[in-house]
Amino acid sequence: MTTQAEELLGARVTGADGKVIGTVEQVFRDDVDGTPAWARVRSGKTGRFVPLGSSQVTTDGLSVPFDTQKIMGGPNIDAGQHMSAAQAEELSRYYGLTVPVQQSRGRMTDEEWLVRQEERIQVGKEMLETGRIRLHKYVDVEPVEQAVHVYHEEYDVERIPITADERISGNIGEGEQEIILHEERAVLRKETVPVERVRLKTRRVEEDSTVHDELRRERIEIEPDQAFSNAHRSDMGTARS
Repeated sequence: MTTQAEELLGARVTGADGKVIGTVEQVFRDDVDGTPAWARVRSGKTGRFVPLGSSQVTTDGLSVPFDTQKIMGGPNIDAGQHMSAAQAEELSRYYGLTVPVQQSRGRMTDEEWLVRQEERIQVGKEMLETGRIRLHKYVDVEPVEQAVHVYHEEYDVERIPITADERISGNIGEGEQEIILHEERAVLRKETVPVERVRLKTRRVEEDSTVHDELRRERIEIEPDQAFSNAHRSDMGTARS
């Protein structure tokens, strides 16, 4: 970024998510070439740092390639008027930037560190509703049949001849006799009685569950310069001859 530090002061800072994070209240230069390297962004009562190397100055202010959550979650550094090499290294590691190699006296050299990163898995658990079970009581009608022994009365006419030895006298005239006939009938009586208690309750079943995903891991390998390697082989062949 070739913009002067004074031009950035007070600029509105917009994150990669399109949200306005705050305004630039302080700019820190690189100790080697003096170019603006870091900007302290004021958001309310909070101040956080953003790298200026990949940021762009637009008509609306300063646009940074990091979202609001990333910036506001950064290290809370009290740099005063000058940012130390250790503070710059801490911020560079947080933003995934290359970290310069430092000499014992704290001066930065042209060599740089490559930061190798990898993803780690964190397995948690959450409670989900998988379904609902409901008890409902219905009334079913079931026909029943049961044999009951009963009786009923019928009548018979009984006639007995009168012999000459029997002395029965009487006058001729009308007469009558009446009897009452009976019968038994089955009588049904119903009553309601409780037979069992039914309710729903949960039962906890322990089991093992396996989650599947993929983790990314950076790998750093040495890639020699091909032209140098070919030239080195040529020199060795000449020496042998």
